[in-house]
Amino acid sequence: MKNILFAINTEYHVLVITSLIEQLYSDKSQYNVTVLLHVNVKANRFKNQLNFEALGVEVVIVEVDILSKVYNPKIKETLDYVLSKPYEKLILFLEQAPINQYLINKLSPKGTTIAIAPEGTRPYITIARSAIPSRLRATIKNYRFFKTQKLSVNKLYFVSNKNGFLKQTDEVWINHPESYDNVTRKKVVPISLYTSDNETKKASEIFNFDISKEMTETEGVLFYINQWYVEFKVYDYELQVLQAILDKYPDKKIYIKLHPNTHAFQIEKFKKMDRIVLNTSTVPAELFLINLKNSIIFSFWSAALLIGNPSSKFYWLHKLLEKQKLMDWWSIVNPTKHIKEVEDINEIQF
Repeated sequence: MKNILFAINTEYHVLVITSLIEQLYSDKSQYNVTVLLHVNVKANRFKNQLNFEALGVEVVIVEVDILSKVYNPKIKETLDYVLSKPYEKLILFLEQAPINQYLINKLSPKGTTIAIAPEGTRPYITIARSAIPSRLRATIKNYRFFKTQKLSVNKLYFVSNKNGFLKQTDEVWINHPESYDNVTRKKVVPISLYTSDNETKKASEIFNFDISKEMTETEGVLFYINQWYVEFKVYDYELQVLQAILDKYPDKKIYIKLHPNTHAFQIEKFKKMDRIVLNTSTVPAELFLINLKNSIIFSFWSAALLIGNPSSKFYWLHKLLEKQKLMDWWSIVNPTKHIKEVEDINEIQF
């Protein structure tokens, strides 16, 4: 029996591991799977009750406030419990997360293979800035957390903006390897997500998802996936783009799937617009996309669009930002054939 450990932080991660477990580790005679779910108590995450029983594995939850200056014994107790058995493989998404770095510090020396699962568009983004001050702040924050929670870490893990940056990371799992620039020289493991109806059905069960309860129409709609932006000027431009699309399709509404971290000020501006329907569910946007038909699905560069849906049209709008000289310090590779990158609103067509 081989023990497999997944470490996850978001609903999107739940969606990904549902597919991976079904494809790779569903044979319970060979694999014993544990999922460690880190819940950031200060984040707008996991507001919906998830049916983890449908996943068919052990799920251990640890609630964390990274900025807390108070020792919480439950954190170490939970991690000690998870680490009480050996693991063949640790599969995680966020190398920069302190809980994940703690797991790596304890498991890598014991021969556990450390694998990074695909974290949306992160593997395909190139950041020109070294961002040393912000990376240093993130590193210091992690080690303050270790000290506060009495978690012994005997190595320095300096946070990076590269995918697979830790020396202890053995594998990078990627769903579009042909588009991945393997600058950290890790072993690349090609994977595919949601290759069967059974995976989609299981994900819907876990999230208790029924699109008819979320949207009044699911065919021929304009569906926009909002994001969280570093540059605040993007928020004003986002409103201009949405209005331009509404003007192009005067008989349509735009359904907006809000990012969990969308600023309150932007939500208030959305509410003041006509023909805008907001969805605040924390269910991953991918579950919405695969249930739409003959629709336009668009975003500036959301990873949700990577999943695809043959009946609908997919558009990334990040080149519109480039024309406005916004977010010009980074670039992204479109790893798919189904997403069209547009430079003009008129290119968006049903």
